[in-house]
Amino acid sequence: MQYPRWIGLLSLAAFLPLVGACGKSRPGPSPVRELTVAAVSCESRIHQVDFNLSRIEHWAGQAAAAGADVALFPETGISAWWASREVRAFAEPIDGPAITRLRKLADELGIVLAVGMTERDGDRAHITHVVIDGNGVIGMHRKTSLAPGEEKTWDPGNDANVFEVKGVRVGIAICFESVHPPTCAKLRENGAEIILAPYANGTDPEELLNGKRPYPYARAKENRVWYVACDAPARDEQKHLKRGAAYVISPEGELKTITAPDAVGETMVVYTIRVAT
Repeated sequence: MQYPRWIGLLSLAAFLPLVGACGKSRPGPSPVRELTVAAVSCESRIHQVDFNLSRIEHWAGQAAAAGADVALFPETGISAWWASREVRAFAEPIDGPAITRLRKLADELGIVLAVGMTERDGDRAHITHVVIDGNGVIGMHRKTSLAPGEEKTWDPGNDANVFEVKGVRVGIAICFESVHPPTCAKLRENGAEIILAPYANGTDPEELLNGKRPYPYARAKENRVWYVACDAPARDEQKHLKRGAAYVISPEGELKTITAPDAVGETMVVYTIRVAT
């Protein structure tokens, strides 16, 4: 039996939308950006900038060899931390010899360095963390929330800078700034996906495991950010260098890696962070 031509056209018209629906590509998984971070716990000594720079250079090489994109170093690692106006004699501007030297190192190694210093800005001195690569300064943060007593030595900053490192938005909270929520909250408001948290208070890794220092977990979880931290190692009563704390916490508040329990002295942890777009 022969059907009228218009019936065939109607059948085809009804079929074509089905073909289109079947041919539609379903949304795939969100692209993931990766950043491999090294958190370094290395020593810095007062009055010994060259020694301090040598330790940063050593561990920067170790971090690059381990495949890190970024190496984070402790608070005031270049000048060392000591609460005395004397530290101002070791302050340098951002474009001074120390950062210039480390910029060349970053270029040679192909790595981003996040380093701490006492920064001189006119007649002011700041606890500053600087992020640099082979091209120069990517970003910087001046500590805004000084620990009790630090105001006698340093001047507070007033920024919550966030900058991009290899496609990931990064902010910095220095030591005491993580104890109270505002700094990390401002960084998150400004788009930070990772907070780099350098310290200089001789934290032992066990303090992160036994609940003595709960605030790093809280800052990561409440802001839904990755939290990468390192602390300068302290010395015991016999002047032996104790192990320092270096660790990574996820946006869910889970500890992903921390200094090994058998570590001695200076240490480093390396972890690849995956951030969904």
